[in-house]
Amino acid sequence: MSQPDFLYELFEDFMNDSINEDFSMDNGLICRWMTGQAKISPKISSYYAKPSNQKKLAETIQRNLLPLMADCNMVIQDIYTLFMQDDTISDTKKQEIASLYKPSDSRLLFLAKVLSFGMERQFVKRDTKNQKLIAGGALSPIVLDYIMDSEVPKPCRHFLGREEELEELHTMFEENRHIFLYGIAGIGKSELAKVYAKQYRKQYTNILYMEYTGDLHQDITDMDFIDDPPEISEQERFQRHNRFLRSLKSDTLLIIDNFNATSTQDSCLSVVLKYRCRILFTTRSRLTEYCSFQLKEIKDISSLFQLTSIFYSEAEDHRPVVEKIIKTVHSHTLAIELAAKLLENGILTPNQLLTKLQEEKASLHNEDKIKIIKDGQSSKATYYNHIHTLFSLYSLSQTQQDIMCNMCFLPSSGISARIFAKWLELPTLNDVNDLIETGFVQENIRHSISLHPLIQEIAVSENRPSITTCRTLLASLQKICLMHGVEISYYKKLFQTVENIMQLIEKDDISQYLLFLENIFPYMEKYHYQKGMAEIIQELKQLIKTDNHGTASDRALLLDYQATMEAKPQKAIQLEKEALSQIKETTKDNAHLVSNLHANLGGLYRMQGQMEAAREHMETGISLLEEYGLLYTNDSIPQISNYAALLAEIQETERAISSLQKLARIIKEYNSDHCLDYAQVQESMGNICLITANISQARTHFKKALKIYENIWSDEPELIEAKYQEIQELYPQVGFSIGKRLSDFLAK
Repeated sequence: MSQPDFLYELFEDFMNDSINEDFSMDNGLICRWMTGQAKISPKISSYYAKPSNQKKLAETIQRNLLPLMADCNMVIQDIYTLFMQDDTISDTKKQEIASLYKPSDSRLLFLAKVLSFGMERQFVKRDTKNQKLIAGGALSPIVLDYIMDSEVPKPCRHFLGREEELEELHTMFEENRHIFLYGIAGIGKSELAKVYAKQYRKQYTNILYMEYTGDLHQDITDMDFIDDPPEISEQERFQRHNRFLRSLKSDTLLIIDNFNATSTQDSCLSVVLKYRCRILFTTRSRLTEYCSFQLKEIKDISSLFQLTSIFYSEAEDHRPVVEKIIKTVHSHTLAIELAAKLLENGILTPNQLLTKLQEEKASLHNEDKIKIIKDGQSSKATYYNHIHTLFSLYSLSQTQQDIMCNMCFLPSSGISARIFAKWLELPTLNDVNDLIETGFVQENIRHSISLHPLIQEIAVSENRPSITTCRTLLASLQKICLMHGVEISYYKKLFQTVENIMQLIEKDDISQYLLFLENIFPYMEKYHYQKGMAEIIQELKQLIKTDNHGTASDRALLLDYQATMEAKPQKAIQLEKEALSQIKETTKDNAHLVSNLHANLGGLYRMQGQMEAAREHMETGISLLEEYGLLYTNDSIPQISNYAALLAEIQETERAISSLQKLARIIKEYNSDHCLDYAQVQESMGNICLITANISQARTHFKKALKIYENIWSDEPELIEAKYQEIQELYPQVGFSIGKRLSDFLAK
């Protein structure tokens, strides 16, 4: 239909109201409204500012517009996405309006309130050109405030000598959507990509950055979208992210850094190559079947000497020798930087360094300096020897060697220097800063640190990190993962570090390694990090089944973890039973494990509606906790809470409340009545009271819980708001009238 007809259908109630009899819609004005060139009439916006008229608007949309739409749910979903990604709207306002989106019966009211809110906002005139392009489907929405941690890292401030390559790369993008920028390690591919993004940022609506971790599917899943519901599965998360990325147009550039794989090694590459946005891959692999651009050594010796001068203050005094060093390392950018920093530190004179490099035969005079094996992956060649030689010339202290040894496991995107220092129990960052000065350690955005991939390879071969030599790091990671009630913001980087440990570390203490993996798995489960969970299960299988390591408890835990990942409930129940059968006798050492196995089995039976079996195993688990003095542990809280929920479901609410009251007393005795554990138990009691329509008692428990949440989360108001919202969403369980009274209570 035409734009005027559309607005007449939308604003039917306004137009039919007798007070607006003299109002008419001018076609030219309507066009300016629709293209964002003029503010909508204040008469319309003020009319729909009234809640009663917003309800009318919702009904009108349902009657007049929804029947015309092929997929009205997608329309509402898209409007929700646009609303949530608008960073000019306060979180409070978003929470207020978005609360209507989740319940399906109030989504039209959500839509009406969004439209009303939009009409009341301060008017900002849209750029005509961009508006037409967006309307025509040629431009992408601005997404940097919608996808977190996707900004391009700043390039090295010493970048120079690549003007021709930058221009050629931009020219190639005029005819190609996807380009693979390839070359040997340490030649500057990542830096060129970052500089390209900076130099041509005005040419794009969005420039997104992704650090490749070895699995494109997982990298897309792990992207941080602000509206991702926390409860969705990894597969659903991937589908949401993939659908959104497919919608981006050619005015968006996606940089995928360090894609060191072949087209056959990552099956998700074919999916990504269907995106309509422009994609720049940096890679060591030569993928001849796609548009590729090889980055070679910088030819201009004066530019390379200028680079050396940045790091070596006496370069001009020794120019002839320095230029020979540059040629000896075959103009390899990373090698030049490391050599310059070594000279600046005074470890060797320029002549001594030149002689040493020549003696080690690290020059690249031979023709096969870049060997390409048939699958397209660049092999380690002589350039590797440059860095290895320079690495060995440094006299690193034992502490610095330990730091390099443990840094081998950090994700390529880096991690906070202070967090890493805490993991290694370093008293200061002095040794880390010294390694940054040498060039071995990279300093990234937000004070994060990492190793260059080439340095990482050499550090692994030189230091041979093992369970024994990296004991402090492993103990620190275990300690974090054992604090189940503590939330950390960097959990993905922690899990990526664990995955690198599994891949790179020497397993010289299997019993410690098994304990490490077994303690990490439940923490990964807490954050639904299924990729890491699957890798741990595979590693445990290899160690326990193939290598005949581990005890009965280790075998039981492996089966328990497999049950956690099992999609079929009956198969999961069978695995839990098999896990219990591994433990022939319950002792003080394994009582906690046996209790958990019974609790997990009870939970599975409850899901299947087998309430008697569920009750039997849950009660067995709790009785073991009581028998061995383990009632106040992290595991006892969900165990008893789940048991209480079961009792409530089978109409034994008094026993349910009694169990939770007992747990609350234990928490108060062993900890306090001001901790999160106590709040969670109070909230569970409130839920049960609410289900039984005991509103006054529910108020008491919710009030106690909310007071604790407010005290503990005083610096995180969004968590408090989310908790209030979570309790308010209990309305449908108890009926509107009861819910209204609870809402009034929570609003006070």
